[in-house]
Amino acid sequence: MSDYHQGTLEILANLGGELDHIAALSSRAAAVLDAGGTVWTSMDLGHMPSYEQAHNRRGNPGLLTNHRDFDALQKGDMVFTQRCNRDVLAAHERGVYVVCVTINYQDNEFRPAGFTHPSHSNPDGLMLKDVSDAILHSHVPYTQGLVRVPEIPEFTICPSSTTGSGAVHWLLNAEIASRLADPKAPQTVSSARYLSVLTERVNRISEYAGKIVETAAIMSDRVLAGGRWFARSIEHPGFETEFNVASGPRMVNWGDWEADRMSNILLVSAISPAYPEEVALAREKRAEGAYTIGIGPGTMDGEVVEEEALIDVVEAGFDNLSPESGGVVEAAGRGEGEGTICPTSGIVGNVIQQMIIAQWAEEMIGRGTVPIFMRGVYQTGGPEHNEAMQPVFEQRGY
Repeated sequence: MSDYHQGTLEILANLGGELDHIAALSSRAAAVLDAGGTVWTSMDLGHMPSYEQAHNRRGNPGLLTNHRDFDALQKGDMVFTQRCNRDVLAAHERGVYVVCVTINYQDNEFRPAGFTHPSHSNPDGLMLKDVSDAILHSHVPYTQGLVRVPEIPEFTICPSSTTGSGAVHWLLNAEIASRLADPKAPQTVSSARYLSVLTERVNRISEYAGKIVETAAIMSDRVLAGGRWFARSIEHPGFETEFNVASGPRMVNWGDWEADRMSNILLVSAISPAYPEEVALAREKRAEGAYTIGIGPGTMDGEVVEEEALIDVVEAGFDNLSPESGGVVEAAGRGEGEGTICPTSGIVGNVIQQMIIAQWAEEMIGRGTVPIFMRGVYQTGGPEHNEAMQPVFEQRGY
């Protein structure tokens, strides 16, 4: 748990060294938008990032246009992407300003040769420098996980890509919005504000250490008794995708919930205090006998919600310290009533999830059994490792 927390803080600290670069790229992006061009984004490889960076994500100012196909990109446009292939090169050659953002899933020149599985390597041997005008580092380790476990020596566990790519996304949006509102405004003020608030909130998560230890012990009791562990996030579907993934625990969202309701675990992650469907689900499953865990804000925009909050409905509630409906950056120039932009709820909520996972793994190992974690299929040896461990997983269920 502490390793994951410290590793997250290191990613955020390293991103502090990118703020001047982010400001310069944001100024260029604002100029493209002012000239009638489009600033595209495809820096959302992975699972939760595609939800966290979606155009309709609450708090997204809508300045960047999501895309998958590079054919639509025109001369004079700009793109932030984690891809590296002939399509990116072609866009670059026809006059699109390409910024490649590093991520663990895509091979690049900043990791050992041969680490990346051929399925995630770059066609024709292209590297980021070959297809881009600029490279922006997300500081996500190419190994993805932040926790080293001696009993799982092949790879690290508990993924971090949501933190790195998510933070870069919001830092860029904060700075571009500032440039559009006032081209003469001091650079890095908005991005530094976002990073400072996010870092402070992640720091405060350490206060939950004792509660996480207790939670992980109860979870282990139930798993060893044959219970199933499911994760749900209805308003922001991305949270529940960050479990049974590269560096994540294999058992989550697998198996027959009905087999032993009294031993089950339900973890619900939220960005609103009392999203009706999430609160109803937590109440229902707790009444069935499941151990319920909730992550989300206790209030919203300074107001205590009339309904009972998710984190009060469950047995183990964790405040994500992100009580804004929009975000933590003032939306200057966006019009009256449009509020704030750039939320921290997605990143902070996921960090709490991953710390719970890390502590659960430690608790299980302390009891003499090593739970199965997924090795990234983007890593050489990843698919083979997962295939070899599948029979063990199916026999034990964890």
